Amino acid sequence: MTENEPVSQQQPVTRADDDDRAPVRFRPLLVTFGSVIEPDGGLQVRSRILAESLTSLGMPPTILSTREAEGFDPTPPWARSIHVPSQRPWRGFSKEWARLIEKHARDADAVIVANAMFMPALQLSGTRLPMIWDTNECQTLHYARMERSASTRAKQLIWWGLERWAANRCVVAVAIGDAEATEWRRIHPPLRNKLMTVDHAAFVPSLTSEGNPAVLSDRVGGSPRRPVLLFVGTMTAKHNAAAARWLIDVLAPALADTATIIICGPGSDRLVGSGKAGAPVLSLGAVDDIDSVIATADLCLAPLATGAGVKTKVLHYLAHGRRVAGTPIAFEGLDGAPGLVAAPLEGLPELVARMIAVPETADVTRSRVAAQHEWLTLHHGRPLIIDQWRNVLTCVNGT
Repeated sequence: MTENEPVSQQQPVTRADDDDRAPVRFRPLLVTFGSVIEPDGGLQVRSRILAESLTSLGMPPTILSTREAEGFDPTPPWARSIHVPSQRPWRGFSKEWARLIEKHARDADAVIVANAMFMPALQLSGTRLPMIWDTNECQTLHYARMERSASTRAKQLIWWGLERWAANRCVVAVAIGDAEATEWRRIHPPLRNKLMTVDHAAFVPSLTSEGNPAVLSDRVGGSPRRPVLLFVGTMTAKHNAAAARWLIDVLAPALADTATIIICGPGSDRLVGSGKAGAPVLSLGAVDDIDSVIATADLCLAPLATGAGVKTKVLHYLAHGRRVAGTPIAFEGLDGAPGLVAAPLEGLPELVARMIAVPETADVTRSRVAAQHEWLTLHHGRPLIIDQWRNVLTCVNGT
């Protein structure tokens, strides 16, 4: 940062146990997809946790969000201010969106970009602030793993161009895990000396393992047959829609009708059943209080055929002390987490059938839940993530 650029009036952020580290003075501008206030289908976006982490460091960000619910006055305590365009940008771009970035960049020391799709709007805004790119998911890798088609190849090429643009423009790129960082370096060499890791966190009020079965019964209109198998996901996401369809067409018919499969998330209420015998499937659509549903599930599911990066929903399941059956791709970056049981997609029905056939004892469950909470605190706890963001901002402040 040059001496002519603005300096925050906030007090320096320091660590009492590490006075040798350079203090950070920062006014961050966070450019993100909404909503940072209202969870989408019950699962909060990463940028909300980022905003809270920055605030814990004494640097509440100015947030530009593409979409927010109306009436968020007063401003939440974890933001200096929140601004939303009058119309949602198309594919992350509009002239109004660029003007909004330009306006609020004048009162910032750095811009944090939550998606490479914002690069055209950032360029049009003319801002030359140091850029931090919070990568979230490697879309180039994601599309490379999908079934090859003209559409998939075209999207992969577009994303490669946007991501390479962001890789060249940013001062620091933030990977969501060490495994993801390795893929970024392989695909985009300009990131090799720019990458830092800030882990994902589960956006859960508190680590818990108990739920109220009555809440689930109210939502499904009666007591569902146990065990309850749960999948959470927004159906507009490419891998979630395929996973939900697999649950209906493949897993449900492979299980006895003594189990119940529940699918939650925006768009899931429009799913059509297969008409085959087997476990009943209940699609609840968007559920604001997703925690009340997860906490009463007997087994959570992550049957993803494609994807990239650490999955927030799997961390959410673990934070609620659930066992999770899924594919290796769904558990990417979560090596060693207690309670995750993986199998290839074709072997997942047999694995799920075995897991629900032999329930855990109460002692085993208590031990596993304790191990899950300990693992989450160590690898994805808020203090760790706050400290990782401190490292990122200290690095940017010294450039």
